[in-house]
Amino acid sequence: MRRSRQMPGKEPVICAAFLCMVAALPGCSAAPPAAGPPPAAAVPSASAAFAFTVAGARPVPPNGSQDTHAQMPEAACDSVRFAADEVLGSNVAGGFALAGFPASADLLRHFLHGKGAEVGYREGSLISEEALSSSAFQAVNNEVQRAILSQLKAGKARVQLSGAQLPRVVFGSKNSDLYWGFRGTQGLTVAGSGSRKNGRYAGTLSYVIRDSYGFPARDTLRGFGAPMRYLQTACGAPQHPGGAHWFPDTITATVPFNQPAP
Repeated sequence: MRRSRQMPGKEPVICAAFLCMVAALPGCSAAPPAAGPPPAAAVPSASAAFAFTVAGARPVPPNGSQDTHAQMPEAACDSVRFAADEVLGSNVAGGFALAGFPASADLLRHFLHGKGAEVGYREGSLISEEALSSSAFQAVNNEVQRAILSQLKAGKARVQLSGAQLPRVVFGSKNSDLYWGFRGTQGLTVAGSGSRKNGRYAGTLSYVIRDSYGFPARDTLRGFGAPMRYLQTACGAPQHPGGAHWFPDTITATVPFNQPAP
């Protein structure tokens, strides 16, 4: 058990003198230091570790290429015209194959079969490589990379792109598989990640070019667009056995992201 004891009368005086001596020493103070301004936020240098992610989506909107028999239930399917247009579509698909446009041939045949299932071309496929090298995609990629770099320079580690910052990829060259299979695409998704290294932002971006394969009212396509629309709408599947049907299709492509860091 600890015994209590009384402090001698001189002890308070000694303690007070000791505190005064400590206060008089350089760099010491008996009073708490005055509150100063908060420290400024550290600004990372160009060599500091910094990881970032990128995401953005422009969905495919409802449009005329997605029309079905439900949009025009009053339309009647003439069996003679139906058979003739089926033959025409098959011949056009064969012509695409002979011209060296395999994706266009496959997409049209898939449309004629009327299942409506999505078709996706993966990274590394022939049509993906063709898209990567096209001037249309390169222009979109440059614009997207500028938008990403702007947010990175502002210090954002999670870059979120709006639909307005994701342009549509329009394949306008008629002497290409991309034109006859996709033409003006309608949606775009981008995702990516990277880090800042040696004064640069480096990483990868993965694009998914999205489209609806179908035939809107004014898509003539050198004469076979209107017959294909007839198969899609007036004789469309599943209301009519053997009818055609629109479907979603995509192209995936990956590119490097390499931009100077401030």
